[in-house]
Amino acid sequence: MTHHPALAIALITCAALSAGAHAESPTATGPERAPAAALFGQDLETLQPLLDAACDTVTLRELPLEQMPIARTSHIQADCTGLDHAGAPREAEFVFADDALAFVWVLTEAEEAVGLRAALEAAHGMPSHDLPMATAFTQSHLALRHDTPELLYYGAHVAPIYQGWFDQMAAQSDQ
Repeated sequence: MTHHPALAIALITCAALSAGAHAESPTATGPERAPAAALFGQDLETLQPLLDAACDTVTLRELPLEQMPIARTSHIQADCTGLDHAGAPREAEFVFADDALAFVWVLTEAEEAVGLRAALEAAHGMPSHDLPMATAFTQSHLALRHDTPELLYYGAHVAPIYQGWFDQMAAQSDQ
């Protein structure tokens, strides 16, 4: 069997690139997309192994239903430490309403805001809402919060609620 030199070089290059791609944590993501464990709409039992793999620690807390208007039967928050996201280990809150992941908060630092916003705009275009408290990209189901530095990612099933909330905040700031 004869080998073509160009094919051999291509295979070696692909193998090297593949090895390099796997050197980074498979759960690491940038700010432009939700953490890999954020499979919105999935239940906690399904996501628990992903959270355990992505976080240094996971603490589950059952919270009052009154604090989650969309919840009818349960409101659970999985507090995650050490999540590799947007270039640093982070604390995150995976919030479940009625045993379906609804949204994720990923804590950031105030001094990161300009860089995070630039990365979000590069990936998603102009924000749908540019408010004092947050810059929202509702077309992509995410926001960068300013009053408490953090990233918000949310599922399609709660997107209309966030769209309405950001619209309401924009209308109030116009007055």
